[in-house]
Amino acid sequence: MINSWRNLCLDNISFTSADNFTHSFPDHFHEEYTIGVSVKGIQKFEIQGKSLVVEPYSIFLIQPHLLHAHYPIADLGWSFKSLYLHTDFIKHLLKDTAMKRMSDDPIVIQNRPLFKQYIRIHANKLMPDEALLADFVRQLSSKVIQTNKDIDSGLPEKMEAIKQHLYEQFNQKLGLENLAKIYHTDKYQLIRQFKQHIGVTPNTYLTILRIEKARKMINNGYPIVDAALEAGFYDQSHFHRSFLYYTGVTPGNFNRHQADL
Repeated sequence: MINSWRNLCLDNISFTSADNFTHSFPDHFHEEYTIGVSVKGIQKFEIQGKSLVVEPYSIFLIQPHLLHAHYPIADLGWSFKSLYLHTDFIKHLLKDTAMKRMSDDPIVIQNRPLFKQYIRIHANKLMPDEALLADFVRQLSSKVIQTNKDIDSGLPEKMEAIKQHLYEQFNQKLGLENLAKIYHTDKYQLIRQFKQHIGVTPNTYLTILRIEKARKMINNGYPIVDAALEAGFYDQSHFHRSFLYYTGVTPGNFNRHQADL
């Protein structure tokens, strides 16, 4: 089971923790930076056509809106801790350094001192130490810069525009024919090109986006039914199945196992 906490005192940072979790997560993304550690077991991430093995004591960083899938190896289960930081808060933590942002590329690193510092941050989620968190983010940013160099992850302008359209209309019915007309292309060509560059079809991307929106609304205290409707799900059974598929828990269990600090 995944447990979730949201700290209202420090930029609404979300913390999660899971023990012996065996759910395989399909392609999905988060709207914040995901920074986590592997405590026990081995997990494999599939990101941007690359496979990243996450062993115990590893630290992983995944950028906002970056599609990724992950699953435990050999169904042995995986224990991990994660926290989610908004882009503006990352900039705030890096404001007194030469680094203005994190890298655009995901990383998995082994660093015992940083791992121990992360565990301290997660353990003190009731009373987070902003100075300790800032020091961790700055050190991790330095490691990211050293690890990833000269990787071009840019998307064609049309694909960025279509993604933006989906974000602006996430709770509306997707009309692929109309979308194809807006961007002067054939509907099936649009689907092929989107999947080629993004990794999933526009319909799947929109479902992932809606689940992420609903998860955040439930985390912010919305009733489950209201969150589903606001996110664009008008069929509650479809919402329940999709939420379980992408998060590993039902909406009800997610709601019961999250708390404000």
